[in-house]
Amino acid sequence: MLRLLCAVFTTLMLAPTAHAANWHTVSAQITLIEPQAKARFILPNMALIQGKACSALIDSHGDFVALEQVINQLKERLNTPLCHLIATTSEAHQLTGLALLKQAFPNASVHLPKAPQLTDHTLRKALDTQLSNFAKSIELSEQRVSKLPAEQQGSWRQRLALAKQRLTRWQTLQSTAVTNEAILPSQLELGGVTLKLSQFHGQSGYDLSVLSVQQGALFAGQSANLLPYVRNTSWHSALHALQQTPQLDWILPAFGKPYKAEQLSVPITFLTLAQQQAAQADTRFPAALTPLYQGLPYNQMQLTQHFSQAVKVLAHKKALNK
Repeated sequence: MLRLLCAVFTTLMLAPTAHAANWHTVSAQITLIEPQAKARFILPNMALIQGKACSALIDSHGDFVALEQVINQLKERLNTPLCHLIATTSEAHQLTGLALLKQAFPNASVHLPKAPQLTDHTLRKALDTQLSNFAKSIELSEQRVSKLPAEQQGSWRQRLALAKQRLTRWQTLQSTAVTNEAILPSQLELGGVTLKLSQFHGQSGYDLSVLSVQQGALFAGQSANLLPYVRNTSWHSALHALQQTPQLDWILPAFGKPYKAEQLSVPITFLTLAQQQAAQADTRFPAALTPLYQGLPYNQMQLTQHFSQAVKVLAHKKALNK
């Protein structure tokens, strides 16, 4: 997956123009930032919450070309200072974009899940690894361009020069620092908008959910995806807890469109069946899931692969605990 991400990001670095994200205004307070269509399955949704006194940005990603465009658009759209940068995941390699955002908005506070794997060292290493992969990809692209006919090299040389300029700029970034402040419970007042941050065991193991109280909107990243990609065994109960969130109206997942609160029953049922079949070492795709996903943008192959992955993870964990 990391190689795929690097390939996509380098393609965007070398593109003559980057495709802008799609901005969707939900209300005067909430704007959703959806990645371009070609990246919608690998780059997560973001959300801008604006109060009368302060604003907050929820989630980011490691496509620095696209993220720089988002930053430029943010500076044009913000009605109040951007005071808070919030991450819903504890996956260090998914937090590299915070370095770019923190450089652009140095006064913003960063809110991360409290997780043992998140340290200053791991965040620095994730950023260095990404930049190193970018550099290697540019080097490989240079080798490929050198083999093209001379008349085809001109435009590619210009793109490579621009990519190198970008990389040089990014190599000056400072990684996000981890604070020791308590996260749970946490409440942020933006001026007429209250955000409640709650930590739970979700898709990455240690995750944050963000509830915009007055709007009944919940932001929970990959833990709220309608089609789960299971990596641990504690996610199921977490979804039940999210389902009981007071005042909950709608949810924004990391991938896909917002959905109404009652649709949380879809991933809950998925994980319930996966747990049942893992106990029986049965990896067959259950027919009961198919109607739940009708009308959603997933094909049968995706459903089958995700379910098989879930059963394998849960069965392996069960075997280790015997």
